[in-house]
Parts: sequence; structure tokens; C-alpha cells
Amino acid sequence: MESRKSAPKDYYGVLGVPPDSTTTQIKKAYRALAHRFHPDRFQSETDTQTAAEMMIEINEAFAVLSDVKRRAAYDRDLTAEKNPPAAPAETAVEDWEFPATSAKETPGRPKARNVAVDHSVAQEFLDKMKLQLLSEAAGVKMREQDEKNWRWVLQGKTWGGHYWAGVRQISLLNPNSAREVLTQLQTLVEKQRSGWKNNFFIFIFAFQALNEADTVLKLFRTFCNRDENSSAKNLVNIVVMDLNQRRSVLCGKRAGDLKYASILRALSVT
Repeated sequence: MESRKSAPKDYYGVLGVPPDSTTTQIKKAYRALAHRFHPDRFQSETDTQTAAEMMIEINEAFAVLSDVKRRAAYDRDLTAEKNPPAAPAETAVEDWEFPATSAKETPGRPKARNVAVDHSVAQEFLDKMKLQLLSEAAGVKMREQDEKNWRWVLQGKTWGGHYWAGVRQISLLNPNSAREVLTQLQTLVEKQRSGWKNNFFIFIFAFQALNEADTVLKLFRTFCNRDENSSAKNLVNIVVMDLNQRRSVLCGKRAGDLKYASILRALSVT
């Protein structure tokens, strides 16, 4: 995957003000947050450390937005991020179709595949994806975590957001395996979800073979679009990835959160 420029941080979101705020409004918001999250106001070591991290982001946001020139440059970058160049017409599609051609419909003799080689190449690809995410989504402070049955899992936290991204390899993805993993996902989300932060989950299911694609996508989309998994505070996305074709489809709504957008871009989910 080729390197891309990291997305600008959401400084307006950090201060909790709209992009058209006046300098006076920005200063007022900064003072209120600085008073609320000053480390001296907390007693426990954990809370003090969290507050200190929040103050770093608050001070950084204020330093940019209170400076006329730096704010203007930031606004230009923000506008460019929200309005990327349009993709060519032939690639501007919302979904991709899963290959459904059977062996009988394929002219000639099917090309034999080396399963062991395919598996090794797929693992290398997914590990490179992890490194790409750690590099490009540095603002989310992602850290690797252990989670049973997952190839890798990364979690990150900011003062107002909790971000979770994980990859799971599935040799054959079909409605039965989809229902099984969705049951596990619900438990995982309830376990990992923060009570006071905005939560963003992205689950990537990378498959070698797929049966009944329409049913699988319907199951995943229904899960992502549940009220508890599709709100401003709690968002769940599922990415179904074809390891043979290196193509993927995103299930669920997109978020306006710039840090979450940087995660999707680092994962080549556009």
C-alpha cells in the first residue's frame, strides 16, 4: 500500500466548537476545558495522566485555532480532507460485486492454486496493513492488544474517543459463519465500549472463499445499522475483504470523526 498524507486533527472537535466560531468563542471554550481538565484537579494517578493527555490536545488545538495564519492554513487542509478529488467514473462505486462464477461457468481448466502460498501471502498483506495503520493513524495513539481468534487488534484512545480496529481471517465466509461471528462481536462491543467516550469499532473479516454473498452482506449490514451500533456516540463498521482480489466493502454508516476517517484510509477502505 502506498503512503498517504495523514489527516489533519479535528481541532474544532477537541475544543467542542463549530468551524465558524469567532476567536472569542474559541478562547472561551479553551478556558473552560483548561479549567475542567487541568491535572491539578485530579487525585488519582490514572485520572491525572488522562487529564494531562487531554490538556496536550487542548493546548495544541488552541495554539492553532487562536492564530489567524495557522488557522487559515488548517482550514484549507481540513477542506481538502473533506472534499478529496473525485475518483474516476469507472471506480466510483459504493460496493463491489463478489465473484459468483462457478467452475462450470469458467471456460477452460481452472488454474490450480497453492493454498499454503495463498495463506502466507494473505498473512503478509494483513500484517503490512497493520503497520500502515500504526503509521498513518498515529494521532489515535493505537496500541496492539491480544484478542482470541483475531489476527491482530489495535486500540486507541483520545480525550473524547475510543477506537478499535481488528482483523480476523476466515477461510470460508458463509451465512452460518457470519451469524457465529456476529454473536461474538456483540459480546466484544459490549465489553470494550466506553461509557463516556465516543466509540468507533471497525471489524475486518478477510476471507479466502465466500458463499451466499448477498445473505452475508445483509447480516453484517443489519448488525451495523442497529440503533445501539449506529449513532453519533457508538459506531460499528464491518469490512468484508476478499484476500484473493484485494477488494473490500464497508458495511455500516460512515462517521464525521476525522481520526476514524484516517483509520479507514490507512486500511485502504475508501
